[in-house]
Amino acid sequence: MCRLSVVYLMLAAKVIFSLPQSYAADLASLSPGKNEVQIQYDGLSRRLIVTTPKTFDRQGVYPILFCFHGAGGKAEGQSNRWSPQADKQGLIVISAEAVQPLAKWNFVDNFHEVNHDDVGFTSKVVEILIRQKIADPKAIYATGHSSGGLFCYRLAKESSLFAALSPMSCGMVKDGHEPDGNTKPVPVMQVIGDQDKSFNGSSNPKVTMYSATERIDVWRTFNQCGPDPVVEKVGDEITVYTYTNLDGIEVVYCKVKDQEHHIRRDLRDRADSIAMDFLLKHTRR
Repeated sequence: MCRLSVVYLMLAAKVIFSLPQSYAADLASLSPGKNEVQIQYDGLSRRLIVTTPKTFDRQGVYPILFCFHGAGGKAEGQSNRWSPQADKQGLIVISAEAVQPLAKWNFVDNFHEVNHDDVGFTSKVVEILIRQKIADPKAIYATGHSSGGLFCYRLAKESSLFAALSPMSCGMVKDGHEPDGNTKPVPVMQVIGDQDKSFNGSSNPKVTMYSATERIDVWRTFNQCGPDPVVEKVGDEITVYTYTNLDGIEVVYCKVKDQEHHIRRDLRDRADSIAMDFLLKHTRR
């Protein structure tokens, strides 16, 4: 073999073996505050907005909150909504972006025209954060709006990486999101307005959705929670129903009165605070 070929192969090998490290470089060099990060996955460059606390220190590990935007959105929307929690709660907020221009999460295969591996992508980010000793592996959480909320239900079913999840303003797919024999019990909190388009369930030729009460019953039954919830009123518009099993795993239904798909800002902020408290009280078992 000629010298040039040997040099070429050595360079190629160096590139191949350095790829995972280069993909993780931006996550390994996070700064306090907002960080723009690109992760290469499955041949695509995937965008994250990562917000760390102002007191961020690479010597410590942090709880992680993933937030997923609705269909047609970008990372900025959920980042603006949830990034204040970084300083309030001492955690890292990761607003992930779906592949553009489709800008929809692959909450179930063969619904959108392209089946991007969003579960694999999210899992890869978690893997990097744990490997880099940035994330507390027992304190990784997820929330999402609409398409992002549907994706949270898929993560709850298919991934064991999350300590708790809170899908918001979304449905749940029949014959797609039900926990199965490979699913581990996980706390789930649904936030939804009682006038939301998916509140009573829905159907079209491609997908049928459970109603709000049906999807809570699916997860309550799977997590072996009792049938009688603790009911708490938060003001006049928000009612929280909490079902708990003997191990302390909760399924929570947060219903917002007279609200549609986009909950009024003051009520949304209140529901977000309730969801944040719910998420952080749980650690992965």
